[in-house]
Amino acid sequence: MIYQQFQQSPLQTRISGPRAWLAMAISVSLICLSLFLLPFVLLFGAIALGCLVLFSRFYMARQLAKFNQAQANTKQHAHVADEPQSQVYGSETIVRETNATRYQGRTFEHKEDEH
Repeated sequence: MIYQQFQQSPLQTRISGPRAWLAMAISVSLICLSLFLLPFVLLFGAIALGCLVLFSRFYMARQLAKFNQAQANTKQHAHVADEPQSQVYGSETIVRETNATRYQGRTFEHKEDEH
């Protein structure tokens, strides 16, 4: 009686007939459709990435120009307030900062006994 139970596979009765053919047809059609659409998806991705790169390039250039303009305005106001010494050589003006020591960072010496 137990041997008779394993004579037939239970999957043979479940997946057979028109249901199996329909499942196979649907799966094959989905595979073909995905292979057909793959180049278009990759092309769309490449175009989107290119647009993102161009937008970020122009956006970053605009932001960098604003930042440089703000830095120039800050330096100009700082130079006017500090009245630095300047020397004129031809058409170029060389500005020597008198307060450069104010902005120096702190230096910490390495001790040999600490690791």
